[in-house]
Amino acid sequence: MNFGWWRCLFSFSILYFTSTYTHAKPALSSHPLCSDQDRSALLLFKHSFQLDCAASALDPSRYPKTKSWTVESNPDCCFWDGVECNEETGSVIELDLSSSCLYGSFPQNSTLFNLKHLQKLHLAINHFNYSQIPPEFGQMRNLKSLNLTYSAFSGQIPSEILKLSEMTVLDLSISNNDGSSGNDPPGLRLHDPSLDMLIRNLTHLRQLYLNDVDISSTLPTFLTNLTSLQAIGLTNANLYGEVSPSFFRLPHLEIIRLDGNSDLAGFLPQFHLNNSLKVLGLFGTSFSGEVPPSIGNLVRLKMLNLANSRFSGLIPPSIGNLTSLVYLILNDNNFIGDIPLSITNLANLETLALSDLNAMSKQLGLEFRKLHRLTALRLLGIKLDSEMSSFLTNLTGLTFLDLSGTQLNGQFPQWVANLTQLQYLALKQNELEGPIPQWISQFTMLYSLQLGMNNLSGNFDIFSGLQNLVDLDLSGLILTFSGSSRKNSSVLKLELLDLSYCNLGKFPLFLQNQTTLQSLMLIENKIEGVVPQWLINTTIANLLIIGLSGNKLTGFEQPISVIPWTNLEGFYISDNKWQGPLLTPPSSLQIYSASYNMLTGSIPKDICKARSLSTLELSNNSMSGHIPSCIGDQLGESLQLLDLRGNDLSGTIPLKFTKTCTLGMINLSENKLEGDLPRSLSNCTKLQILDVGKNSFDDTFPSWLGSQPQLQVLVLRHNKFCGSIEDPKPGYEFRFLRIIDLSCNLFIGHLPSAYLQNWHKMQVSNENKSGSSNTMSTVFFQAGNGEFMQQNQLDYSITITNKGSETLYTKILTVFRVIDFSSNKFTGEIPNIIGDLKGLQALNLSNNNLIGEIPPSLANITDLESLDFSMNKLSGVLPQGLSQLQSLEVFNVSYNHLTGQIPQGLQFNTFDNSSYEGNSGLCGYPVANNCRNVDATPSALSSATSDNNNEDSVLIDWIIRSLGCLSGLVVGFVIGKVFITDKYHDWFMETFQRQPKKRVRRAPRRRR
Repeated sequence: MNFGWWRCLFSFSILYFTSTYTHAKPALSSHPLCSDQDRSALLLFKHSFQLDCAASALDPSRYPKTKSWTVESNPDCCFWDGVECNEETGSVIELDLSSSCLYGSFPQNSTLFNLKHLQKLHLAINHFNYSQIPPEFGQMRNLKSLNLTYSAFSGQIPSEILKLSEMTVLDLSISNNDGSSGNDPPGLRLHDPSLDMLIRNLTHLRQLYLNDVDISSTLPTFLTNLTSLQAIGLTNANLYGEVSPSFFRLPHLEIIRLDGNSDLAGFLPQFHLNNSLKVLGLFGTSFSGEVPPSIGNLVRLKMLNLANSRFSGLIPPSIGNLTSLVYLILNDNNFIGDIPLSITNLANLETLALSDLNAMSKQLGLEFRKLHRLTALRLLGIKLDSEMSSFLTNLTGLTFLDLSGTQLNGQFPQWVANLTQLQYLALKQNELEGPIPQWISQFTMLYSLQLGMNNLSGNFDIFSGLQNLVDLDLSGLILTFSGSSRKNSSVLKLELLDLSYCNLGKFPLFLQNQTTLQSLMLIENKIEGVVPQWLINTTIANLLIIGLSGNKLTGFEQPISVIPWTNLEGFYISDNKWQGPLLTPPSSLQIYSASYNMLTGSIPKDICKARSLSTLELSNNSMSGHIPSCIGDQLGESLQLLDLRGNDLSGTIPLKFTKTCTLGMINLSENKLEGDLPRSLSNCTKLQILDVGKNSFDDTFPSWLGSQPQLQVLVLRHNKFCGSIEDPKPGYEFRFLRIIDLSCNLFIGHLPSAYLQNWHKMQVSNENKSGSSNTMSTVFFQAGNGEFMQQNQLDYSITITNKGSETLYTKILTVFRVIDFSSNKFTGEIPNIIGDLKGLQALNLSNNNLIGEIPPSLANITDLESLDFSMNKLSGVLPQGLSQLQSLEVFNVSYNHLTGQIPQGLQFNTFDNSSYEGNSGLCGYPVANNCRNVDATPSALSSATSDNNNEDSVLIDWIIRSLGCLSGLVVGFVIGKVFITDKYHDWFMETFQRQPKKRVRRAPRRRR
């Protein structure tokens, strides 16, 4: 999905709904001169900065207000630009230097703080060179309005701000899209003081904007006490937790912007009549549930943005009551049903975005002509046929049109030719075929054209006359490049170009003219050899992202040791034949994806010079040596994904993670690492996945990780972890685990029942989860465009072993729940409490020393698909309730001491004799023993005992052989050959893998 337009709309809407307006200064007949102290303070403040209008290019109306501040032109500073004074005393009470081209570090002892009577200070849209907000702001006790937004401050917001108890307007928002480079320091953060402390001290707040400030906390409940609050903007602030419904009912609240906080959850409440809301933005949050019909009571609402969240159910027809709406953005949710006809009542609508609903009705299409003010329309995944889509012919004012994934078929739609005002056109991921029409070259206002993933064809020269085009997506098309392409394309000044999946065999020569490129995508082509030097020379100044994954490239034309693009932020070369040592990244790099190549040597320490690095993927190469220790501390504040799987790395893990650790995934599996897990991992409070499988760690169970608030996947398989697993301390129960794999280690003692009863994520059946799949066969899938498009996914890869088959899973859904304690030395009975894990889908306790009976409570695990208790010392009968498990597809209790009748019916009719062999006391289908002929005489029992002794011999032999588990794949081969029939192996591969094992690639994200 292209987020560029949404980012522009978002920035515009913030400015639209929160901007302050300057008013003409009234002429005063008599006015006392401002004091010498105030005049001197202003002049010294002026000389603290340079005037650089290019540095604050966010606002095209900027001008240097302080340039006119001279005593010669007017000795009374009250008449200087941006200055307001008290009419009676002459004291400066307001200073508005927004968009005044100020540039330079803000001095800590600025004379600005000598303006003791100042009540309003606006310094928005300047550039203070990433200096910190001075604590001296706390001296300005009369300050009621402070606006520092988009002015390039950084660091912790000082606690002295809490002293401004009279504050009514506070805007400290920053911009992530101000044109700055990747070398810039981090932005603002509000950690100490916290957001809760701030609002408890500034109780008179009416407007609070901390957009893009790193807050990293819940939304304080104290907010509901701020009854005077009119506007709040906390977008992209790393908020988490659940929002109280009462927050939406604050009596004077007009603007709510919580967009971009993906871990922030909640539900929309019932809205009362006369609600004051004008703007409601929950874009990119985890809000869920239905949109209540009472949404129609928000008659003052001008913007409703619920996109990219988890809302479900029908879009209520009452939404047609919101006749003041200008922006209605509901795409990328779980809505069902039809588009309500009442939407056509929204006569003031300028922007409409919907997705994934039923086919649009013809009546609705005809009624769309009422939306005559519509300039932006996005209908994603809504079925439109050629006849239906012709209703757009009448919307001639459209400047933005996105019909991606709407099943448009046939020739390129002719009605598009009528939309002559278009600046953005996206028809990608449809079923269009045939030639791209020549008249597309007449759309000279287009700045973005997205035609990728269709069956269209054409010559690249068609686009050469589109002089305003900066964003072009032709991925998956059949393109030809004539001899004149290089010359004709010189008119194009592209910034984003996607030619992925175009079957290209070499780098197109027209790229020699594209000196303004910022993003170049050439993934999944057939380009062989080296990256030519001319491509580097052409793009070296501006390129930010280059995607070369999925080709046959071996390196650069000229041998180099450093990635040549000095401002590069994303480098994607995975799945090539790249050779030699790992290239040192530039300091600006944020994503380094080089998995599945032929890289050798060690990881260079210079990699830590990329202090903004968020993703480091080097899996499945031949890299050796030790992991640089600097990855833990120097990259701790930026690194979110570390994947070093499948190399030859050795030694201990030298990483020391600080409390600012932001890692969400660590995969160090399939190396030669040893020793203990670093205890500093407990500082990584955002960790969701930890996989250290198939190494030589000889630590104890990492109970100290049990307090991690987000840890969902823990894989320790194929190591030498040892000892018993003691009961957890309070708060260390791994409450959020969904997948735990301790297989092939040396754990002893009883199964950790005290942990089992606290794994709440495994206790909810998928059948009770709205929108979730109830079968693992739908856990993993790949969309037709090569990108994974599932919402409830963890964007990581792990390998899971079951019955000797190792499978690499490229995405992990939040409905995937597995426990694997196999091939250890666990003793005792299987705890009955395991039956409370109703959402569990795979349970493997095989190859241990477990005794006692199989708990009947297992029949409660309604989602169970794979159950393996083989190679233990279990006795008693098989619980007949297991026959009710309709999802069970793999069942193995072989080589135990079980007796009695095998359950019959449903799935148990599909299991063959291999599921039960080694249990001579079992009878009934499919084993040979007929329950009616079983002799319970002492001699028979003696015979059974003898058989059991033989089974014990087999078990001892098996345990000896299974020690190879610690050596990697040896035991997998043994299990697969000895105990797994082709039937079970085929089932597992079909159900869990869904597609042939292949190299894992993640399509690069487009720069926002």
